[in-house]
Amino acid sequence: MSLYRDPRDKRVFVPKPGGGVVLNFGHPIAWWILVCTTIIPLIIVTGMTIAVFI
Repeated sequence: MSLYRDPRDKRVFVPKPGGGVVLNFGHPIAWWILVCTTIIPLIIVTGMTIAVFI
């Protein structure tokens, strides 16, 4: 897996040469996309799991 980071590139989603897209981590919105799709759901699942066991 390769990471793409170019602050001068204004695109959030950059096409990969082999097909598909990759996030441009030089763009601040890419970090918000990462947080909203991974960290927030992880917090929700962890909280619900703890609530079930208490």
